Amino acid sequence: MTTSHIPEDRIPVIVGVGEIVDRPKDIAAGLEPLTLLEEALKRAEADSGARLLSEVQSLDVVNFLSWRYRDPEKQLAQRLGIAPAHLYYGPVGGESPIRYLHEAAQRIARGECSVAAVCGAEAQSTATKAQRAGVELPWTPFAHDVEEPKRGAAFQKPMAVALGVFRPITVYPLYESATSAHWGQTPREALKESGELWSTYARVAADNPNSWLKKTFTGDEITTATPDNRMIAWPYTKLMVANPTVNMGGALILTSLAKARAAGVPEEKLIYPLGGASAEEPRDYLIRDQFVESHAQTAVLKAVMDLVGGDGRKFDAIELYSCFPCVPKMARRTLGLGLDVQPTVTGGLTFFGAPLNTYMTHSACAMVR
Repeated sequence: MTTSHIPEDRIPVIVGVGEIVDRPKDIAAGLEPLTLLEEALKRAEADSGARLLSEVQSLDVVNFLSWRYRDPEKQLAQRLGIAPAHLYYGPVGGESPIRYLHEAAQRIARGECSVAAVCGAEAQSTATKAQRAGVELPWTPFAHDVEEPKRGAAFQKPMAVALGVFRPITVYPLYESATSAHWGQTPREALKESGELWSTYARVAADNPNSWLKKTFTGDEITTATPDNRMIAWPYTKLMVANPTVNMGGALILTSLAKARAAGVPEEKLIYPLGGASAEEPRDYLIRDQFVESHAQTAVLKAVMDLVGGDGRKFDAIELYSCFPCVPKMARRTLGLGLDVQPTVTGGLTFFGAPLNTYMTHSACAMVR
């Protein structure tokens, strides 16, 4: 990219990424989300090769649901011994890690800060096991007086809730059926495409050292219901949906090009964010005009395609993210990509794992690598 006309202290670069996966042998030894966040940030600093964590002036923390804290962003900053001018703990939203990354880069470009960090973590596996076993975890006390974040049902019409068609697992089949009909596929053909697509995700996850499930599956193994791969809601088997029961944290550190060079970060480690786009569908899916396309996704993909000359095939690496196959299938068509294109660098929410809102933090780490 051409940056010669921009001062180096206004050019944002990603300089470090860090991830942690926690698989405790003893439930009580499991790490809480704040500890996972802290460790991921320290690993991102180590990855950069520079001492930057103490100078973070912008810190975004992705919303997590496995444990409830009072002001987790402030507690994290206190653990790190920093007092960032921008300190933010966001609402529920799977797109938020990439949005925070984009906004942090903009802050550096505007000269509002010189070092920024984005991080997220979940410890749902340990939290669930502890609850089932009646084990009291030695974590920061659960903040019972803090309101639970608003999620899916809170945004839906009472009729959808009353009929039991308000959770993702009951809404996305509407898209699966509508898209397959729109594309002229039989249900069997649509399921075959989903299985082959998900099989690709599994292969990538098997090679990702930070993934939760390191096992490959054929398309048929993924889409065929068995005692070990039960049907969740047609057409989804267990191996076709997200697995949120994981313990993992991820973090990225950004700084200005000037500061990175002054700190001795090697040139080959500098990743330049080029641009981004954001759009949003109505939260209430019954307000949407159809189920064969996501207008928000199409708008965003066309905007980022414009950054590379309007051709989706120019991307060397991509991450098509969703809990369910229909969304990356839609994205692949919008980008003009064939079945041979690898749709992920991370491994997907079934096989890499689905740390709820923060999967894309890990995808950003994988993309940087």
